[in-house]
Amino acid sequence: MDKKIIIFDVDGVLIESHGYHQAFKDTVRIGAKKLGFEVNLTDEDIAQFEGMGISSEWHSSAACMAVLLINGTFDLGPLFVSIAKEQAEIPVRIRLERAVSRMAKEAGVDPVHPVSIIQNSETIQSFPFDIFQEMILGSARFEEIYGIKSSLNVESYLYKYDKPLLSMRAKTQLFDWLQKAERGCAIMTNRPTREMPDAKYAQELTGLETIPVSGYGEMGWLAEEFGGEAANYSKPSPIHALSAVLASFGKESNQCLLEAHIATKGDFSDDIMRLDGYEIWVLEDTPAGIMSADAMGKLLRGQGLDVKVNKLGITYSPVKARYLEAQGAQVFENVNIALDGAFR
Repeated sequence: MDKKIIIFDVDGVLIESHGYHQAFKDTVRIGAKKLGFEVNLTDEDIAQFEGMGISSEWHSSAACMAVLLINGTFDLGPLFVSIAKEQAEIPVRIRLERAVSRMAKEAGVDPVHPVSIIQNSETIQSFPFDIFQEMILGSARFEEIYGIKSSLNVESYLYKYDKPLLSMRAKTQLFDWLQKAERGCAIMTNRPTREMPDAKYAQELTGLETIPVSGYGEMGWLAEEFGGEAANYSKPSPIHALSAVLASFGKESNQCLLEAHIATKGDFSDDIMRLDGYEIWVLEDTPAGIMSADAMGKLLRGQGLDVKVNKLGITYSPVKARYLEAQGAQVFENVNIALDGAFR
């Protein structure tokens, strides 16, 4: 097939997301201290969260606070066991609410307060969301965006800690590869987008400013239009992957979202039908993105389209690799090695 589209995740694929991870660690440390605990989150803990599809630090930091409230100790093992009992296709926040509620009841603790932390994990002026957001944005930008006085006096962790994983050579190859007709590229991420700068930071760092993005802000727009929450439309939903694929054609963002959404209702646009004969390469570091791509492929093939989806997992973590392989992904240590197959 010469009709090809490449879809990148951001964190762990294009970007070594030290910024998010360090903010996660510091948020948990500061949040735990407010609750009277001394806690250190490890890289292995983060890998376990991400391997289980909990890739938003808004959710995972809230889950850590819930664990402390329930157990009085920082043992994440029971939480991971409880999460594993939930279907991976369910939106992350709902999975965590159920897992935390079950965990609290098993410990003989009233689940209301721990669950409320999860429920409010995407809400400004809630704990620990505001701590994490100030670290990510930096104090000045935090005040500018939210109109709330900052408390930490920090620069953006994304600018301070993030490093590009996409090599200059691979970036040059990518743009050369895109010169050929019927080839496209887009970014599918759960980083905040539109009014929020998180995804733009990553594009600037990697030099991919011209590559279209389907991010969490876009999923939020769908939620405003059709109801529910952004998490209902984001990966692992096929809507997220399909909207990114359509964006690779250079289409207007909201139109991509609408067409991806109505496709799940059985109405396939002309541009979706154009995907017949395409090979789509999806490079992801968590199972949710692989599941989104897989669900998209099944949706398109169910309409009779000849579409091949190559699921490429990107990680050097053995923990995350096992979860990615369980979703049928071929795992590579980094994005540059994985791209060799797509460029052929």
